[in-house]
Amino acid sequence: MSAAVAGGSAATDRLAGLVPADAHIHLFETSFDDSQAERHPEGELAHYESLRRQYSISDALVIGYEGDARFAGNNEYVRRLSESRSWIRPMAHVVPSADGDRAAVLVDRGFVGLSIYVDPVESASGDWKAWAADVLAAAGALDVPVSLNAPAASHSTVMELLDGRRDVRVMLSHLGLPGPGPDPGSPELAATRELLTEHGCWVKLSGTYAGAPVGERDPNRATVAWVDWLLDRVGPTRLMWGSDFSPALGRMTFEETILLPSLAAVGTSELEQIYGGNLRALLRSSGRLGGSS
Repeated sequence: MSAAVAGGSAATDRLAGLVPADAHIHLFETSFDDSQAERHPEGELAHYESLRRQYSISDALVIGYEGDARFAGNNEYVRRLSESRSWIRPMAHVVPSADGDRAAVLVDRGFVGLSIYVDPVESASGDWKAWAADVLAAAGALDVPVSLNAPAASHSTVMELLDGRRDVRVMLSHLGLPGPGPDPGSPELAATRELLTEHGCWVKLSGTYAGAPVGERDPNRATVAWVDWLLDRVGPTRLMWGSDFSPALGRMTFEETILLPSLAAVGTSELEQIYGGNLRALLRSSGRLGGSS
């Protein structure tokens, strides 16, 4: 895979000389929503493949999602795609009805890792904690990473689950989901700050639109201070760019997912880590990075 070609747009200029990898995308057989289907009748796969060529993206972590009846079977759809497209690194969505043994079966079938969506209310129950502990133990034993969509209100629970589990490599999606207009010094984000600085999680620089107040036209503006804090306190070795294709495209352009303002002054070596090097290193460490095409 060749490096991104300089010129043509601000995003390609940002990626010039880099070999980007996308740490968070979704692919749905019937599109994420009707508006996406109308704008891109060629389908999500063809649309992303065109973006992949445009920005020379080497690999993409495809997050399975079956938390809505509309998306039943998404794990298997993504897994099948990965059989003929080695750039797809599929992550299986593990729902609370599936235990650690089921997680092991999913990995055996070709998934590179597991994905968990955390509901703050549900996660407070002992049953949910026992289930999540079982799945995290399975991930540690299988030596595969875990992608967590975990809102800030659940971060105390996540810390409890990760105590003593240094064998589990966790990626927090969407800046750690700190909420709209996140203030790095906010008391409400105390557990989030502790989770990010003390537990060695990776953080995906994705889903910035979720931090924008209603009506905000710039999807990145409200999260600048938070991303600055992540760069300073978490550091570029544990940050990963992710586009959140295609859900993000309802609120921002693909270029805007790339052009995070806080990264404008970051050095080339750090950009290489954030825009792909960290993801590839994480997958390589668990033996899940093969060739891409």
